[in-house]
Amino acid sequence: MPRKLALIAAAALALAVTDAALSGGAREPRGAANNPFKSSLISECVRAKRPQRVRALVFDGAQLPASVAAGHEPGTRPRCRPGELRLLRFEALRIDGERTYVRRGGCALPCVVRQATVHVAASTFVRPVSLLPRSARNGNGEPAADCFEEVRNAPQLVEPGLQRMYYKTPDELRRRRNAGRSGGAGARWSNYGNPGATYRSAGARRTSYNYLLWNLPRTSSGLLPGGGIIRAILREGQPIALCRGERLRLASFDRRGAPNGTLSFAYGKVRAARAIYGWVLAGYQHGERPFTSTLEWPGVEPTPRWQRTPGAPPGNAETATPRRRRAAPSGGA
Repeated sequence: MPRKLALIAAAALALAVTDAALSGGAREPRGAANNPFKSSLISECVRAKRPQRVRALVFDGAQLPASVAAGHEPGTRPRCRPGELRLLRFEALRIDGERTYVRRGGCALPCVVRQATVHVAASTFVRPVSLLPRSARNGNGEPAADCFEEVRNAPQLVEPGLQRMYYKTPDELRRRRNAGRSGGAGARWSNYGNPGATYRSAGARRTSYNYLLWNLPRTSSGLLPGGGIIRAILREGQPIALCRGERLRLASFDRRGAPNGTLSFAYGKVRAARAIYGWVLAGYQHGERPFTSTLEWPGVEPTPRWQRTPGAPPGNAETATPRRRRAAPSGGA
């Protein structure tokens, strides 16, 4: 009997060790979160070794044709000094074999140069970023279950109408100190549409990209303090695995604060050295115009806009008559 009890105890101990190892290597999926962060100091200024030679990267390792200018950094917490870049403190990602950070862009007044948000190599800087503990994320960006719906990022499909869609009303903008001078340009939904159309060096070829987001600027009930923070920069064609059932539809307003449409966001994962999770723009509807998708499904041709169903949700159901691509001829006649 003692021998039998010892065997049972050993088996239980082995099972507990196995469970602990599994939980340490891969966290249990919690589902999509859209929360404020638990820290307000989510970025810091770090001096670059060669401020004029900072490469701007996207998640797949490609280099962007955008300038990374040090010394004109946005934000007042902190506003960086000459030669420094403002970097997010949530994580360091390994991209194409390099350790990288997210350089936080945007523009706060007095605005000198509107800055792009891009990945930058850690080797660019004189010291590492002091990363925040995981608890500071407040559940944002955690793994979710059933992320198998394969799509591709398509920011090139964004149309000019998105420029007239805002995520803050004039009343909400007035709560900011610089709102009277900014004109609300920083509160456009188009900041998350195709920023690659804006940020490029003179004469450079346009590269369409948008973002994987830790959280969103709004919730279904109002503004999200500290929302809209970028986790990764996704180029046109980037594969994304959408998570089942994780969708948010958020309001849009015109410059006077009147509702003028909706935006659909989906939660998904992208993979480089490891999988990361976040929110992606799936599409939008501006006024009475048809729904514009910003994702593409492999093997499904985009439906002409006049055939699209107004207000349809993102996904294959967004198109009224999806059509399979015909196989290319295998040889000559």
